[in-house]
Amino acid sequence: MKDAEKDVENTGVTVECILVNYKSPWEMLERCLRSLRDASGEAPLKVTLIDNASGDGVIERARSDFPDVRIVEMGRNAGFAAAVNRGLDTVAGPMVLLLNTDAVLTPGALGTMVSALEAADSNCAGVAPKMMSSAHEGVIDAIGTVMPPNGAGFNRGIGQCDLGQYDSPEEVAGVCFGAALLRRKLFEPDGVGRLYEGYFLYFEDSDWCHRAAACGYSFLTAPEAVVLHLHSGVTRNESLAFKYKLIELNTLRLVVRNFESPLRAARVVGARSARLIARTLIRRKFIGANLATLAQFARELPRLLEERKRLGRKRTVSDAGIFQLAEGEDAFFDTVDYRPDRCLDSLIATYVRLLQREKNPAHGKILAALYRLSQEQVSGRAPLLDPKTAELFASECECVRALLDSATVS
Repeated sequence: MKDAEKDVENTGVTVECILVNYKSPWEMLERCLRSLRDASGEAPLKVTLIDNASGDGVIERARSDFPDVRIVEMGRNAGFAAAVNRGLDTVAGPMVLLLNTDAVLTPGALGTMVSALEAADSNCAGVAPKMMSSAHEGVIDAIGTVMPPNGAGFNRGIGQCDLGQYDSPEEVAGVCFGAALLRRKLFEPDGVGRLYEGYFLYFEDSDWCHRAAACGYSFLTAPEAVVLHLHSGVTRNESLAFKYKLIELNTLRLVVRNFESPLRAARVVGARSARLIARTLIRRKFIGANLATLAQFARELPRLLEERKRLGRKRTVSDAGIFQLAEGEDAFFDTVDYRPDRCLDSLIATYVRLLQREKNPAHGKILAALYRLSQEQVSGRAPLLDPKTAELFASECECVRALLDSATVS
């Protein structure tokens, strides 16, 4: 370590923010740090920046321009989970804000999250802000996370236009660690514990949140707290095969470690392994990544099964409630091109939720039009946006009209 770290002591800091950096562009990191500095008036705040051996001079600039930020240098690229755990060793406040360097707090976001967590009962492990895409105007990036029975977790609301459909505080299966406020004490051994360092990148938040839920803790949304987020802002330039392997391998790890039912875990592992084999032998796609994933998973399986036993002894709640929170949710985002996807389906999901919330007849008419366009798409015809249908959407926001235009022809 290049910096001698301060001893952890109770300094009266309410919120301790942990940022993990690995080769973030300076402009991105500066925006993030500046938003944290501006937010310090909303709640007492201390920022710790953990650098995974970026070696690009950015940390030196951060040290110069933001002298109040505590900097911890890992000395190597240890991955996200290990870096967060190192940061947890340096903090003492009752609340921990985990924030990605590609995220920016908007005014009031921190104060709103703090108020929501303070008002929640002690079983609430953390709160999720409304994360909005900074690359696509009006598009949700996450408002909590979802864990379906197949283990393929995703950001709740991702790819949908924000029309207020998620604007009531609700219980969610988990929070995205790109921006989340959590109770620090739950990272202790007698709580949920630290992040699992077997995940180099991706799914460490899903794993921790699943463990928390299994121990009887819950998560809430704080939709009035808005965070702007550039999805995969730092890692989007990594190779697709690199990210694909991590996602596939980490999904298998999570299911084996955490799913309550051995039969369900075995079925998910079998189905996902069969898909990897089919991609290798039939589709001839990601051959190296598929084989490496299967080989590494096989090597790790005995250890994962031992960890499963240990985690199972702490479980007090069934997975049924976690999976129930996934009902009616879907992901509408292309993780290769980083843009909203399945636009008609996305709009239908948005207006269904809006209609359930507000019972607005205008939303019902729009929803009927969207179903008609979707049926045309399913039948193989290009969805036709006729003048009468276009008039229905004329007063809707730009986000809705942009998604509609991308899915239809005039």
